Amino acid sequence: MRLEHTHEHRIRPSTNGSSVNGSSPHTNGSSAKSTETNGYHSNGHAEGAVRQHDASPFYGHDREEVTRILLQSLSDLGYHGAAKHLSSESGYELEIPSVAAFRSAVQQGQWDEAEALLSGHEAVELDGGVLLGNGHGHARRSKSRASFGSQNGYARQGLPLAETADTTHLKFLLRQQKYLELLDNRELNAALNVLRNELTPLKRDIGRLHALSSLMMCQSASDLRIQAEWDGAEGDSRRQLLSDISKSISPSVMIPEHRMATLFSAVQDEQILGCRYHNTIAQPSLYTDHECPAEDFPLQTFKELRNHSDEVWFVEFSHDGSMLATAGKDGLVCLYDTRNYALRHEIREHDRNLSGDTTKGVCYVAFSPDDQYLISCAQNNEFVVISVRDGRRVAHGDHFDYPVTAAAWLPDSQTFVIGTQGSRRPLGLYSLRSAAGTSSSSSSVVRNNEIHSWRDPPWDDSGPADNHNSFRITDCAVNPDGSRLVATTIDKRILMYDLRSRAKIAEWAMDDRLTSICFGVDGAQLLINMYEGRVLALSAVTGEVLMQYEGAQQAEFVIRSRFGGAGDNFVVSGSEDARVYVWRRQTGVLVAALEGHAAGGGTVNAVAWHPREGVFASAGDDRRVRM
Repeated sequence: MRLEHTHEHRIRPSTNGSSVNGSSPHTNGSSAKSTETNGYHSNGHAEGAVRQHDASPFYGHDREEVTRILLQSLSDLGYHGAAKHLSSESGYELEIPSVAAFRSAVQQGQWDEAEALLSGHEAVELDGGVLLGNGHGHARRSKSRASFGSQNGYARQGLPLAETADTTHLKFLLRQQKYLELLDNRELNAALNVLRNELTPLKRDIGRLHALSSLMMCQSASDLRIQAEWDGAEGDSRRQLLSDISKSISPSVMIPEHRMATLFSAVQDEQILGCRYHNTIAQPSLYTDHECPAEDFPLQTFKELRNHSDEVWFVEFSHDGSMLATAGKDGLVCLYDTRNYALRHEIREHDRNLSGDTTKGVCYVAFSPDDQYLISCAQNNEFVVISVRDGRRVAHGDHFDYPVTAAAWLPDSQTFVIGTQGSRRPLGLYSLRSAAGTSSSSSSVVRNNEIHSWRDPPWDDSGPADNHNSFRITDCAVNPDGSRLVATTIDKRILMYDLRSRAKIAEWAMDDRLTSICFGVDGAQLLINMYEGRVLALSAVTGEVLMQYEGAQQAEFVIRSRFGGAGDNFVVSGSEDARVYVWRRQTGVLVAALEGHAAGGGTVNAVAWHPREGVFASAGDDRRVRM
């Protein structure tokens, strides 16, 4: 709403048919013929006589709050007539007049007026500056502006703000939008005036001021929008500005956006967390309380795979869920088609380089992100990369002096990390592309193509004996976007590296031996296994313990756990008591301790959750893989 130079109360035509505290189809500064500014009232005054408020509680809730949230939701849904009728019948309004006027001023690009309404007119008097007219022009602002007057609902002290609100920051946001729109209209002199006389005096965010200043050099509006990552007045920028500022206005006068939907989501999230067997990304119905039946959760074995002749140490699904790879002490890697779990390939690549029957065990396998290749890491001090299409060997590494224990692919499906228990090459980056630049698609096998080593200190044959000491790796993982590498060491440390700079960026000392580590699907959390049966979720940024999952046993052997299920909502782990343990990730509540491998005895070594179906696989000392 634009304030005139009189005390007369004038009604401004609407710029939208719904509350921008909800969704607004028109926020580009164009006036509509309707006189509704919030979807159902003019300047906050309902049409007709206002009924006496009913102050009685609504089933224990404040009636005014419930009614105003309903008003906002009806506008969000597009039911503006119903909102108008509810306001008239209840006597409650969604917003006080000054908030409605502030919203209208932002929507129409009336920046001086918006700032006056936000801060109170006495706090924003300027000696000059730019006043945008309907978002398109500019004019000098009168120094002796008329009082905003309480009769129009504009408090002299401005809008009521939240306790944590930063008024200077809010002014910066308004003036920044004003500056960008002037640049967008190629009104460069006016924009420069705003930059020098309105933004700079706020003394906020010098780096941002420099960035805004550099935008003066943009040659066109399109260039400006690209450089500023901003979509213009006719885009979503004004609505987003309102959304950002609304977070700092007292919710008692400006209800947070989409409040009812937020409350519904909170109820659904709470019910999901309280549902032990919730294994779907579908939101529960609002009509009834939610509880998934146990029958919908994978608690029963439906398939056993018995192709291994000795302990099965590792199991992994492909990223698209179409294949399952298993590996074990017998040196065999089995590749199954998950449509019927028929054996696709039986791979014995590690039989070529035996140093004894007891050293051929395959302890790790990993599919490339495009599911074209599979790495297998073996106790006979080598790794092999095969093509899953035909089982052909495409890369090989055998320049290690200790077992190769772990592997992790980068997103390009051509480079990967190898971890070993050797001190000479404990952690290295390898490529399927040969030194000549040819890809693994060629007929030749790429051999020992290490392109970077994270050994600390670097290996030096001529150096002192203590130069040969370095960390040794038990497991490693790369986050989903390929920016971070994390590794666990025999000496109880977690090492974090930036894969772009290849520099170490974090190191966390733990109090017991680590045997497994992996990232969650969003890269924000790490999951580790430690001796004494500890399964922990850690922050991938700080290393802080976020959750401990209790029940599994581990005192002697390598045990692996994984995030899994719909939305990564579960943690599943093997255990030395022949059970598979499943917990809720967010709460640590034990969902099940499954006896699937108990009959055969021994340890459950590894687990993997199907990426698209509600099933998981477990590998045990009983020589079986159970689904």
